[in-house]
Amino acid sequence: MRLIAVITAALLVPALALAGPSIVGSMQGWDPADPAYNTSLNANGVHVLTKNLAAGSYEYKATETDAWDGNDFPSNQPFTLAAAQDVTWYVNFGANVGVKEGDEYLFHSMNPPIVAGDMQSELGGSDWDPTDTVNTVMNDTDGDDVWEFSAVIVPAGDYQCKVVLNNSWEQNTAPTGNYTFSSDGVNPVTFTYDMSNNVTTISTEVVTMQDVMVTFNLCLTEGIDSFFDVCVTGSAPELTTWGDGVLMSQNCPEDSPKLYEVDVLFPAGSTPFVEYKYKKDDCQTWENGGNHSFTIDDSSPTQYLVLDGWEFNTPDCPECPTAVEKSSWGTIKALYQ
Repeated sequence: MRLIAVITAALLVPALALAGPSIVGSMQGWDPADPAYNTSLNANGVHVLTKNLAAGSYEYKATETDAWDGNDFPSNQPFTLAAAQDVTWYVNFGANVGVKEGDEYLFHSMNPPIVAGDMQSELGGSDWDPTDTVNTVMNDTDGDDVWEFSAVIVPAGDYQCKVVLNNSWEQNTAPTGNYTFSSDGVNPVTFTYDMSNNVTTISTEVVTMQDVMVTFNLCLTEGIDSFFDVCVTGSAPELTTWGDGVLMSQNCPEDSPKLYEVDVLFPAGSTPFVEYKYKKDDCQTWENGGNHSFTIDDSSPTQYLVLDGWEFNTPDCPECPTAVEKSSWGTIKALYQ
């Protein structure tokens, strides 16, 4: 089971939609008033512009206004196309669109964000390399302008990193310092960068590493009865996520008529902390009080929970006899028949 660590930093608020912010460059004569290169604010809160460009070498930057008035950024950014293709620019114009304040960020589809840090050498690259387009480049497969990269980092330990844009330290997204995180050397570390608000998140999610069959046990204590079926429901999908619940069985109704049990398989990748409750009277009457809870122990493929009493009462149900015990008792009873 892996530990959890989440680091988040928000430096900006989403930009507002105003006329004028645009891309300028050698592909359009460096004209800041060219309406064909104005950006538009998309549904994700990011200014974007897509153009089909011929093969060749280009330079570009962004400007917050329609004039060369000092509100352009960053320095000229070069790129080369081997063949004609669409190029998309992504811009966060900062908290106040129209004024350069140092909180602006820009990159284009030819140079996606890269995670640069002291773990890159463990992934086949060079540490703190902002140009690593092979080992630590981020992707936005679902088009939500949240870029992601995930990898298992070995050996286990503490690391530092930043997300950089345009393959240059001029466009690193954490100017006040590095982000620190830990890896257990076994489970993936996921890095995300949200272009709309300049939020970087680094996390390792807590999940189980193998399938575990968990046995739930309930005793309807003295004075508690159920009309028809008893179920267990809870926070996990395997327990119907607080839905109808999983039907329980009476394994030895002759010997312990109020004892109910069910085996539930929690697959590898499950969230280990589980809350649950029981329902009786044909699975319609919920327990009062708080939730029961347990942590899946993935060191073994099976886990037998302690016997629960309805509404946390002390269980008073006798255990089901083993096959040997039933056989022995049958023999004893036969002697006295």
